[in-house]
Amino acid sequence: MSYVWRNGACVPGDTLPGSFPAGAQFFETFAYRQKTIECLEDHLARLTLGMKHQSLPLGPLASGDRRAWRSALEGLEAGDSILRLSTGNGIEELGARSLMPSPPTFILRNLRTVRDTPEWLPRPKSAPWANSLAATIELRSLGVAAGTEGVQLDAQGNVSEGTRSSLAWVTNGELCVSAESTGRLPGTALSQLIACCGLPVKSVAVPAPRQAEAVLLLRSTLPGGGVPITEWQDVDGHAIWQAATISPASKLLEQLAAYRTQRSVSFA
Repeated sequence: MSYVWRNGACVPGDTLPGSFPAGAQFFETFAYRQKTIECLEDHLARLTLGMKHQSLPLGPLASGDRRAWRSALEGLEAGDSILRLSTGNGIEELGARSLMPSPPTFILRNLRTVRDTPEWLPRPKSAPWANSLAATIELRSLGVAAGTEGVQLDAQGNVSEGTRSSLAWVTNGELCVSAESTGRLPGTALSQLIACCGLPVKSVAVPAPRQAEAVLLLRSTLPGGGVPITEWQDVDGHAIWQAATISPASKLLEQLAAYRTQRSVSFA
């Protein structure tokens, strides 16, 4: 049986992706490695925006109370894991599930599940995560390998984001990111890359790039916050972009990993 830390106590609960406690409205996920969470404050800042928009009070975990976090982690007996903090009106729940190894590179595959319209901007990370869950189900139905991430396009066919990831690419020396109008989340790892990459940043609403010098997948639960993309496929699985080398992406990801390490919170 799985257990969660709900409103200050350890109780039975479901930690599977896509399952949320009754009343949950927003959530954040974190990788917990060697008793450390990278960029905890960045996640809580995004969570706070959603809670304040709905005039909901922040519980001790959402407000960043270190003693509350330590109690929850000790109560769950959490080792290296993916943590999910779900919040809503009168509920604050932290769950932990196994942290699985991640491929060092990924392939992207365009999906038919259209990215939906945000509730408001900047887009909140809200439960029950229905649109991304539908995209994840589509991706799994394709029978692709574990190192393949699905890409959602908006209604105009422009790149929005992955099922669980933000995307960025370098074209003509500029870091390109999907415009908010495509329905993407304000990804924490993406925001950190923007802050540390040292490149001009361009917000765009465009189809999958075919002339990019590098493509990156950003996800806060990946080691260092992201991985290089080696190939981008259309909805039928045909390659529309391939990396000549992963070196440009790897250099940016090294900068990102160093930046994230500086923003780590230890609970050792």
